[in-house]
Amino acid sequence: MINQKKLIKNVKKFFIGFLPSKYSFLVFILFYIAGLIFTIILPSYTASFFYYGFFLGNIELKINLPVFISFNYFINQFVYYLGAVSFNIFLNNLKTIILCIFTGVAIISSVLIGLFAFTGSLTVVLIGKYGILKAILILLGSFHLLLEILASLLAIDAFIKFYGSVIHLIKQADVNIFKKRILHEVLPLILKIILLLAVAAILEVFWSTWWVYILTNHYISWYEFYFGAYSVLIF
Repeated sequence: MINQKKLIKNVKKFFIGFLPSKYSFLVFILFYIAGLIFTIILPSYTASFFYYGFFLGNIELKINLPVFISFNYFINQFVYYLGAVSFNIFLNNLKTIILCIFTGVAIISSVLIGLFAFTGSLTVVLIGKYGILKAILILLGSFHLLLEILASLLAIDAFIKFYGSVIHLIKQADVNIFKKRILHEVLPLILKIILLLAVAAILEVFWSTWWVYILTNHYISWYEFYFGAYSVLIF
């Protein structure tokens, strides 16, 4: 019983460690609302500014499900094809987040506008096209989007902590404190971000694409979608 309580406590502590600061969360709320408002006021402008992609059902799917699933087919389909797509998504997102943390260059364009405001805009567009219920199902079921938002919030926290440490180093000229702050404050956040982005990339390919497709086009089983798909074009 003691070990079980300790395990539950450790698991709870682990997940709590992924919670962003209230400041970064406030930034998300502000830009999310901004995306909502601008899309309501200027729908034609935001439609040309943001790329909603497969969220609006813009998916051309070609399926050829084999009668027998061999081991080689499974490896080619899930590792070399879908796995490669997922890995590329992960690398691209990671590069963007690293730029955000250590330079701040991509925070405004990729995070604040490209993700936070985009999500607010997407909410309005989905409600307008599919109604409130389906819009909620699409957004909440797109787990990769939620994880990417969380990773971006932690990236803002990491950016603040990193440059806070740099400023302290310049003022105090204490390299040891700088190293401790990087190791104990910035690095753990980066590791959490990497984990979140890795899971998000996997879910985007192996869950969200199918989830959005069946809600915006027509139903097809997960098995047929992923075992039979040989071409997925998002336009």
